[in-house]
Amino acid sequence: MKIPRLSLLAVLAVPVMAAPAVAAPVVVPGPALVARYNFDGGAVSGRVAELSGRGSPLAVRGVGNGLVSFVAMGAGRFAAFPAPCAATAPSCAKALLEAPDDADLDPGTRGFRWAAAVRLTRAQLTGSANVVQKGVATTDSQWKMQIGGPTGRAQCVMVAKGSGQAYTALSAKPVIDGGWHRVVCQRSGTVLTISVDGVPGERATVPSTLSVDNNLPLRVGGPNFARNGDMYHGQVDDVYAQLG
Repeated sequence: MKIPRLSLLAVLAVPVMAAPAVAAPVVVPGPALVARYNFDGGAVSGRVAELSGRGSPLAVRGVGNGLVSFVAMGAGRFAAFPAPCAATAPSCAKALLEAPDDADLDPGTRGFRWAAAVRLTRAQLTGSANVVQKGVATTDSQWKMQIGGPTGRAQCVMVAKGSGQAYTALSAKPVIDGGWHRVVCQRSGTVLTISVDGVPGERATVPSTLSVDNNLPLRVGGPNFARNGDMYHGQVDDVYAQLG
């Protein structure tokens, strides 16, 4: 039987509806390792290799014949910094490791994690000792890990850009017993935390607007070579930073 012409035209006139567009999924970047140093290769031409592929090598810097030693431990090595000097010494051997300013190490208000393995004795702690840092407390903004004197507890510190307000998370126990300890600092939203060997310490509440962003270098082993600078006199291994 033939379809009536009018009905056929009506069928042909029905518009074909396009399939609805499917929105592309929003990809939220996860945490990214932005710097890592395990010191296993020592220093080649005065530089320590960076292992994440995103950071810069650490340059060895020293004054007063200060040197960083790279000591064998099993199949790897760790970095050892000069011993403390006598308070009356006319000059002092000091050394630190330094990488240039890097935007990946300026977290702003984003999540950020930094960590290191430390080994220090009570005799090596002559005051507060800065293990790793970017920025100076009195200049712009900062994140750092330090061993606080005289108690020897590990501290994670953030100093806010603009206000200069400092926030500190403190480890549950001292870390100056001469053994190796893994210290991990983390800023997540409004919380700054610390853990030592997986054991949480005291946390600090920070403003959601707290931003760390400066044009200063990354330093391991001390803030600078000032006479009363908070130099670190122990050993360090496996330093890393993670953004996000």
